Amino acid sequence: MHIVTQENYEEATDAIRDIFMMYHDMTGYSGFGHSNTVYLRFDPLRFIDAQSDEKAFYVDMDLLRTGSAIAFLSHLFDTWLGGEITFASKAQRQALEAGRLAAFPDIEAVAREALTRGHMPLEDGWFDEALQPIYRKYVLAFFKDLSECDRPRLPSPHS
Repeated sequence: MHIVTQENYEEATDAIRDIFMMYHDMTGYSGFGHSNTVYLRFDPLRFIDAQSDEKAFYVDMDLLRTGSAIAFLSHLFDTWLGGEITFASKAQRQALEAGRLAAFPDIEAVAREALTRGHMPLEDGWFDEALQPIYRKYVLAFFKDLSECDRPRLPSPHS
């Protein structure tokens, strides 16, 4: 498990920027789509269960972990789209088996099922259907929460 500290927080904030791009890209597909992970410059396994030393309070650890879990699932989806077979690297399989996705039981269950199924014709709608509730729960809910935020806005430099 990776610990985010004051000394290394910049890699976490860079990862969050990439997660924002991935989430934005996903809205164009209305869910998981081809190459959602194209903007990711970080290894999602680094942050999937990361913790903060509490001094890096400016890092949104929930977004970092959730986005990393979505990126993990996006990679599996992308491998399926690329050849009708779901493939995970050895490190990804080890992370799944070690329970590193336990904080996201729905994501973990879909990842396990996709890998168990392995080969799935593109006409098989299971993977697409299984991912829609995850997309709504994490990605759309993230944007909805932002839009309904009651925090006071910072003054505009133009006002």
